[in-house]
Amino acid sequence: MIQSSNNKKVITFILFVVVILGMYKCHRFVFFNKTNHIKTFVLGEGIFEEKFQPFSGGVLMSDTYSYYLTDSINFRILLGQCDEKEIFRCTITRDSIKAIKYSRRIYYGKEIAVDSVFFLIKNLKEQRKFE
Repeated sequence: MIQSSNNKKVITFILFVVVILGMYKCHRFVFFNKTNHIKTFVLGEGIFEEKFQPFSGGVLMSDTYSYYLTDSINFRILLGQCDEKEIFRCTITRDSIKAIKYSRRIYYGKEIAVDSVFFLIKNLKEQRKFE
């Protein structure tokens, strides 16, 4: 009887460790995997917005998309992740880039801006950051 109880505790602990390690390893895979390139949007002046699908939820879950801003030579930065009901849109205004994240889940199909970020093109090229 005592041995059976100890076996259950050991099995429970092993399952807990496997699940935690699996979630940890999956986090990097889900958000930063760049193997499934979906589309590249040309923003102008040699600057592009790239869309990747690092995770497909299939029937039961939603897909995850990662958006990157790049000029393919000097920088590549992660704008963020979105699901099927969100999107990033970028615009260039002379010396800066404005990236706005829109969500379609708040007002049933109407796109609402939920986040935004601005970058100076000069700073991006000087930092030479690749993510």
